Amino acid sequence: MTNWASPPDSVDALLKAVAAAKLVDLTHPLKAGMPVWPSHPLFCQEVVESLERGDVSCFHALSMGEHTGTHFDAPSHFIGTPGGWSISEAPLEKFFGRMATIHTKGMAPRAAVEPEVVMAWEAKNGPIAKDDAVFFHFEWDRFWDDHPREFLADWPGLSSATCELLAARGVRIVGSDCLSIDCFGSSDFPAHHILLGAGILIGENFARLGILPPICYLATLPLPIVNGSGSPLRAIAFVQSAQCV
Repeated sequence: MTNWASPPDSVDALLKAVAAAKLVDLTHPLKAGMPVWPSHPLFCQEVVESLERGDVSCFHALSMGEHTGTHFDAPSHFIGTPGGWSISEAPLEKFFGRMATIHTKGMAPRAAVEPEVVMAWEAKNGPIAKDDAVFFHFEWDRFWDDHPREFLADWPGLSSATCELLAARGVRIVGSDCLSIDCFGSSDFPAHHILLGAGILIGENFARLGILPPICYLATLPLPIVNGSGSPLRAIAFVQSAQCV
């Protein structure tokens, strides 16, 4: 019988690492009025029972799209069968691991990150490794709460060549703090087709990427929606305290 009072060395090391890390919540809270893709349903939270009304408990009915708030796109969002697996079919290993954050301050509206930006980051911080999560900080999350109209327009994204480079690196997730990984105004969504076609999850609407160091650890937990093309999630970065920007 396993003695859980004395964890194995690997579990013990994990617990110590978590205890020593600074936790950074990369998730936008779900609330009424939050930005959503123009054709997607608004987030709605409706009181069903309330302690103030004299009910025995409090709970709410929720209504939202699969791509509400901080979320993942699964391959089935753009890719048909057999390669277009749903979010409930994603291997659990996709949700945990090393995270590389590339800060791209000063990008022009609607501009696309080219491979040179990624390679310059690698020259300074080391190569992006297989199964890394790679996130791009455009400073777009600054619009989320106070300027939602600005958030919903003109955001930058990734070029096709950059997506091909990341797919060749074998990364597991690519994301940003924008509404889409494709530049605003894209009609053919090349980044979505390339990344999702390679079985890479796409993360959108992430928060607080600007305080992360170049390398940290990411844990994410989307909902296992059967046949889901994506899911809202909770995303937490584990950072050595001295590394926070």
